[in-house]
Order: sequence, then C-alpha cells, then structure tokens
Amino acid sequence: MDPALSRLLEAQLQHELASWQGEAVPHTVAELVRGLFRYCEVTKLDDVITRQQIAGVIQRYVIELRLSGAITELSGELSRLVFRSRSTEATRVDEILAPASYNEFAEKLLALEGVRRELIALVAHSATFASINARMLVRSALDLLTPRLPVAPSRLTQPLVEAVERFGQQLAPQLERRLVELFGTYIEARRVSMTQAIERHLLSELHPERVRALLDELWDSLASMRLSEAFALLGEQDIEDFVVLIVEFWQRYRKTDFFARISSEMVDHFFVKYGQGTLAGLIEDIGVTEQMVVAEVLGFLRPILEHAAQSGALEQALRARLEPFYRSPAALSALTGLTAVKDA
Repeated sequence: MDPALSRLLEAQLQHELASWQGEAVPHTVAELVRGLFRYCEVTKLDDVITRQQIAGVIQRYVIELRLSGAITELSGELSRLVFRSRSTEATRVDEILAPASYNEFAEKLLALEGVRRELIALVAHSATFASINARMLVRSALDLLTPRLPVAPSRLTQPLVEAVERFGQQLAPQLERRLVELFGTYIEARRVSMTQAIERHLLSELHPERVRALLDELWDSLASMRLSEAFALLGEQDIEDFVVLIVEFWQRYRKTDFFARISSEMVDHFFVKYGQGTLAGLIEDIGVTEQMVVAEVLGFLRPILEHAAQSGALEQALRARLEPFYRSPAALSALTGLTAVKDA
C-alpha cells in the first residue's frame, strides 16, 4: 500500500473508532437515526416494498417455516415454569384481571344479544340436550320411586328396609330401562313443542340480568384467589396439554386455504391504507418515535461496542471495511490526482 494511503487509512480508522466509543456514541447513533427518519419522511411505502415481498415473507416464515419439536417442548417447559413459580402464590387473580376489565368484559358479553339467542336456540334444538333432559327426568322419577330414608331404621324395621332395598335393586334396572323408553317416546312425539318450550324457558331464565348476576358470583369467587389456587383447578399437565393443543392448531391452521386467502386480503388492505403514505406516517401510527429508537439502540448497542472496543474486535471490523478501498486502484488514482493538482 502507498505510504500516504496507509496514513490516510490509519487516520480515518482512528476517527471512526473515536465516533463509536465513549461519549461520542450517543451522538453517532442519534445522527444515524435522525438521517433514517428524515429519509422516511420523504419516502412512500410503495417506493421501497411491494405486496409480493410481504406475501413472500408470510409464505416463507409463517406458512412454510417448520416449527421444531424443541419449540413445542420449550413452550411446555415455560408453561410448567409459570405453574410452579412462587409469584403465583403471591399474586391474586384481580391483580392480573382488574375489576374494571372484568366489568367491561361482562358488559360486552351481555351486549351480544344475538349471540345469546342463537346459542340458546342451538342448545334447545340439540338432540344431545334432549337426551340429557330425558335422563334427568328418568333419574328424578327413580329418586321419587326409591326414596332414601331420612333416618336410620330401627332394629324392628331393619329387615323390612333391607327387603325393600333388595327389591328396589332388582327392580331399578328394569324400571330405569322402561322409563327411558317411555320418556324417549314421549319426547320424540312432542319434540317440536318441547324444543320451543325449552327455548322460551332458557331465554327467560338466561336473561341478561341473571347472567350478569351469575358472572358476578363467579368473579367474586375467583377474584380473591391466588393464581396458584386458580391454576390448581386445571392442573399442571392440563396447562401443558393446552399449550401443545394450541401449537398443533396453529400448525394446521396456517396451512389452510382460508389462512392463505385472509392473509392476502390483509396485505392488500395494509397497502391500500399505507402504500401511498410516507414511511414516517406508518412509523408514527405504530407509535414509534425517533427518541424511542435512539434510546433502544443505545441500550443494546453500547455494551456491545464497549466490549468490542476492549477486545479489539471493533478495530478489526472497521479496518476490514475501510482497508479494501485504500488498497484499490481508485484510491491510488485519487491520491495521484491530488498530488498532481498540488504540484501544479
């Protein structure tokens, strides 16, 4: 390398090193971020990125990216960690879900009048629900026919009671089978009228005010619970199983035609809304400011730069970036030209 170029290289290298160390780092980062934000103020989204590029990213990293078994395993381990954490013993449910949030949720739930009516109609017209009703009627009839004695029998009545119980045990299976048949026939013959009656009854009983009272009772029972007590209602294995089920659902859902279509529609909508706007406008809508970026970059970058400077890695990286130019014919030609101009 020409001696003059070598001196220039070392001078620029020291200048760059100084700008990335000590008190100069905040100024260097702020200038870079400021320049980036000024560029975003005059650049439209459509100028730098296309819908096809975003769709490609979704295809590669959302739809096609294989989730390793390690991710599912880690998810299960983290769920167990939450379950076993000592923090769950010192934290109440209402510290996580504030009473105000519960009230908003409950009010919104009660406002879904159409959903309430449709769900009640679906339940009332369900064959399974009709079967449950029949079995409940059978069980109630059997309890009436074979009542339990409220008090223990005396020595004199004990043999009679035992005889009645033996008779009841022999009769109960046949009686239950016969009652199921009778109630089944009765309900089948009156399915339409009974379904309508049940639907009216459920609509009356599950009135929004009563549903709210039920929700409030449930909230009062849960709000003061420690998280560890609430988690115990499910069990550690249940929590892990839910995590696995969610991961498996996502694995299947992301490959469906529906997800492909809906993600394409969302990308189209995004570009319709922001495509002709500036990048600065998009960044502002997201809620990111220049000061936020500077603060976060400094928070992560500063300790890395300090370590890189102490280990010599920063100088090596800067030298590797600058040296190729100073060894190039272009640099030598420029230096020769400057020398010629000076001599002239």
